[in-house]
Amino acid sequence: MRIAFVGSGRWALALGVRLAANGHEISLWEFSRANLERLTTTRRHPDLPEDVPATISVTDDLAGTVSAAQVIVLAVPSETLAGAVQQVKALNPKPQALVTVTKGIDPRTLKRLSVTITDALPALPVVVLAGPGIPYDLALGDPTSLVAASVSETAAAMVRDAFTGGNLRVYSHGDVVGVELGAALKNVIAIAAGVADGIGLGINAKAALLTRGLAEITRLGLAFNANPLTFAGLSGMGDLIVTAFSDHSRNHVLGVAIGRGETIAGALSGLSGVAEGATTARSARSLAGSQRIEMPITEEVYRMLYEGASPHDSMARLLRRSPRQEIWK
Repeated sequence: MRIAFVGSGRWALALGVRLAANGHEISLWEFSRANLERLTTTRRHPDLPEDVPATISVTDDLAGTVSAAQVIVLAVPSETLAGAVQQVKALNPKPQALVTVTKGIDPRTLKRLSVTITDALPALPVVVLAGPGIPYDLALGDPTSLVAASVSETAAAMVRDAFTGGNLRVYSHGDVVGVELGAALKNVIAIAAGVADGIGLGINAKAALLTRGLAEITRLGLAFNANPLTFAGLSGMGDLIVTAFSDHSRNHVLGVAIGRGETIAGALSGLSGVAEGATTARSARSLAGSQRIEMPITEEVYRMLYEGASPHDSMARLLRRSPRQEIWK
């Protein structure tokens, strides 16, 4: 298949390389002149362990990239996705599916990103590709499993079958809301887990953070009619585990830096790219408020990022919360 990537970050490159190895024709569009020159000159990304094969096209020609594509993969940060979708829309492409691998919430509208895409291009089926996929490990050849979720069973199955091969196994899924919210919100909890590591807490604390973090993700998902079982799957618990533990996870790295006392500005500037959890913390807090849902870990991540709260004060507030039943309360 002809598969076009809008964006050429590490996830687009790692996935593109795997798909090219499976026999697909891959092209990537890059808007940044500096990034484009680096990729075309070195054929390397600083966060990936292997070269980008010469068979993969990297270009600044968006029209040429998407015009003949059978699948278009949107792989840009959540803050720029809406603008990228409008650029694609203006070219009137006719792919079999639009796939989003961006994990976040539209910060302006608080809509799920698949909704933002569908609003702009309602005639095209949208597939959310998510799950425990760290680009570095995928590029290394480690077995990786993802889910392709869509309201169109046909589109989800097509992406599942086309993307499965080599070390990549993809499952289809029908709960777009659950898959998308789990993929987005786990980044916030991963920041909290990184903070716990940064201040030197042990595995008891981290296990509690991940478990209770998954509970508050599920609470918010239920408010939007997600299936609670989805959050026990690849895009929920699976993605949360890998993002909260991997040294190649920007969200975890950001949390560790905060826990070690770095300023927020310094911690963000030290990253090699975008930590989506930093943006999602603000959006998730707003969504939780609109639904009158308690998300205490998300609230503390927001306070640390945007109100200057110290990690130890945030931990103390969480420990002082009144006792209650576990489950999703």
